[in-house]
Amino acid sequence: MPRILVVEDEDHLAIGIKFNLEAEGFGVETTADGQSALAALATGSAPFDLVILDVMLPGMSGYAVCEAVRRQGNDVPVVMLTARTLVEDRIRGFDAGTDVYLQKPFDLDELISIVRSLISRRGMATRQVAAPPPAVGPVEAAVGTPPPSPTLPAIYRFGESEVNFDTWEARAQGGPVRLTNLEMKLLRYLVDHEGKVVTRHELLERVWGMARPPATRTIDTFMLNLRKSFEGDPSKPVHFLSVRGMGYRFVRRSKPAESKPTAAEQDEAG
Repeated sequence: MPRILVVEDEDHLAIGIKFNLEAEGFGVETTADGQSALAALATGSAPFDLVILDVMLPGMSGYAVCEAVRRQGNDVPVVMLTARTLVEDRIRGFDAGTDVYLQKPFDLDELISIVRSLISRRGMATRQVAAPPPAVGPVEAAVGTPPPSPTLPAIYRFGESEVNFDTWEARAQGGPVRLTNLEMKLLRYLVDHEGKVVTRHELLERVWGMARPPATRTIDTFMLNLRKSFEGDPSKPVHFLSVRGMGYRFVRRSKPAESKPTAAEQDEAG
């Protein structure tokens, strides 16, 4: 039975979420503050499969809780609940490491759907680790095409890295790579637009779902994380290139002339 931790200081809301999730077959534990949530995640008898996290908590905000969870290397999916409506608040949530940002008042059916989707995806990745499939040949991704159909192989290779977009499992330099849901979505979008320059505005719209994206360095932070995960030398990227004043460009195979990015493609984020 999948286990969910609900971190919510409003008793009536915590009880309502717990009741409905248990009716769906999930095991649910609740806590009312951030410190208790971190303790539950660190010392629980069995790991949690998902966290539903309120932003406004006594003593420690949901942002701080999520940041602490990610610093500990825990990639448990996090659904953040908040009454805040500003785009800046959503950006702060994504920067903290949340996977889904859901505004209050929210639709219960939507929350349950999100929970099912995230837990199902996490379960697929876990099963993949337990029983790796036979090796699949490289997939030649067409430039600018939509995500591959279910009939196509899901394994995508570039450099010394390999990504399975069915199970959301990745490997680089022979070892596993832990990516958040948003990092995987960003990687998927870049792969789908291989060779093309994609702007920060476009990424915030298509990956983050922001209708009116503000000026932000969020994308730069996520790109830096992808470089640390997949580039042999993150300071000299050959796959995740910056195009100064415009955005980013993903290159699957680096040509000899591209072994060192040009000045126009140096990482603005450092």
